[in-house]
Amino acid sequence: MASAVFPPYRENQPAAKVSPDAPRPARREAPFLPLHDAAMNATLAGKTAIITGAGSGIGRATVLRFLEAGASVVAVDRRADLAESLAADVPAGAGDRLAAVVGDVSTEQPAEEAARVALDRFGGPDILINNAGVSVVKPLHEHTSEEWDSVMDINVKSIYWAAKHVVPAMIAGGGGVILNTGSISGEVGIPGQGAYAASKGAIHEMTRQMAVEYAHHKIRVNAVGCGTVDTPLVRWSAEKSGNPDAFWKMLREGHPIGRIAAPEEVADFYVFLASDKATFFTGAILMLDGGYTAR
Repeated sequence: MASAVFPPYRENQPAAKVSPDAPRPARREAPFLPLHDAAMNATLAGKTAIITGAGSGIGRATVLRFLEAGASVVAVDRRADLAESLAADVPAGAGDRLAAVVGDVSTEQPAEEAARVALDRFGGPDILINNAGVSVVKPLHEHTSEEWDSVMDINVKSIYWAAKHVVPAMIAGGGGVILNTGSISGEVGIPGQGAYAASKGAIHEMTRQMAVEYAHHKIRVNAVGCGTVDTPLVRWSAEKSGNPDAFWKMLREGHPIGRIAAPEEVADFYVFLASDKATFFTGAILMLDGGYTAR
């Protein structure tokens, strides 16, 4: 057993006396920065990120925030007009740092192509954000097998496909960062979220497993457990609920903070977690949920 570096405790040993006039070390004042400011003070210059589900919601906001922070981005989505839809909002001068890959992430092709584009065009992937996701809003026994498979393939199997093609490139490049979009549904029971909850629980556990598996390759892996975020997926769920007004009221009241999140709030957190300001974070499910799971 290794010995401790501090002096051993001895019973009845008198406490050391410190003169009140002795100089004290300077205290470091850590300025409080709102999350957006902290994210914008985190640079991703020279880094290349692959971001799935990039066509809308959290994914779209993250693409734009990463470009603002100086990263090159390979955006992945099944939208045929992905490149055109992003182009209108790309920061000035950042267009040459954006590439688009169109495809269904439940299949292998987009992951393979995204890894190749990241390597050939930008020098290799440094960051992977597994954000693509779909949901079914109904009791579990009413799910069809096709709905179950679709949710699991898009939300979970896509992470396997990405790992298969992106992780080897990260290992060859000396490390990287993987961030997975998790959910409160992966931590607590929510009615009507059968397949979705199962997929997010799987993502949380995959995050822990991958963090341990790849730590010695200097790859950090974390998940952000999102509360409700104002995305097209949530708006679709509201419409399917049968009573959208009651649905939105339920969502707001479910979060102690009294509101739901904007996609940009998640994107800001991703910028921070992907940056060199977060190098001791790995294997964590970081709840960004307005206090939802604190109850």
